[in-house]
Amino acid sequence: MELAPHTIANREFFAKGRAPHKAEWLDWIRRGVVRGKEIDGKPYVDLNWFAVNDVMQPPPTTPKRSGLDLLT
Repeated sequence: MELAPHTIANREFFAKGRAPHKAEWLDWIRRGVVRGKEIDGKPYVDLNWFAVNDVMQPPPTTPKRSGLDLLT
């Protein structure tokens, strides 16, 4: 994972004046919509992953199952 500040992602992938704000990047990273890390309150984005993915959405949630659930 190659991380870069969200400001670089904004410059590389968004038109001027259309880039998401820092708070939106942080929200996306926290919810798993975008791969990255929050370091000291700042969003760092996996630029390679962002470049090759067309659909940005949170990972699917699956119900937790126990061993007994698998046997029934």
